[in-house]
Amino acid sequence: MRFQSTLAYLFLAFSFVAFYGCTTGIITEQTWSKNYALMEGVQANDPAIVDGDLKTVGQSQYVEASSDIVQSHHASSESVILLPVPKSIHRVVVHSSNVKAFDIWVADNQGRWERIKELKSVKQKVIDVRLNRAVRTTGVKVRIVRTSDDAELRQKNIQRIRGWRIYSGHVRAPAKISEIELYGFASKEDVEEAPSAISQEEAEEKELDELLDF
Repeated sequence: MRFQSTLAYLFLAFSFVAFYGCTTGIITEQTWSKNYALMEGVQANDPAIVDGDLKTVGQSQYVEASSDIVQSHHASSESVILLPVPKSIHRVVVHSSNVKAFDIWVADNQGRWERIKELKSVKQKVIDVRLNRAVRTTGVKVRIVRTSDDAELRQKNIQRIRGWRIYSGHVRAPAKISEIELYGFASKEDVEEAPSAISQEEAEEKELDELLDF
């Protein structure tokens, strides 16, 4: 009977270790850095999108106007965030009430922009984008392709007179953005700032030792 009880405790102990090991692996994979967009020295073409307050609403800014009047009125808008130092970005979170499609661009070490992600159909107000690979950069740009306000703006700014289209303003509405967040994987410093998780692990190891000593 004593032998069977010992085997039972050992089985429970090893099951606990296996489960905890799997859980720890999952938590490690999903541990993110602090929001890089809130770092000191960050710049944005609308400060409201990086102020850490979801109640303040900024908007994307139109790209510089073209000399062609039609192209100018069809110009897209974008939100740009510049970091003071390079960071490896793996996750971009956009809080917006009207965005329906957009692209994500990053700046290379020479300041040239490269498109790395395209979202053609957005239905959520909080868009959590995981990049296929971590990208080390000092700049992230969200270029707006479509919003839910475009149709109303087109109706307002396009008139048809004798078969001609007359433009009186932009036909693509800017995005209403309350915040853009940028994350990478947690660094060693981030882990060291979480002592509660470490102490919890030590407590569980102690509990396991007591079971084995029973």
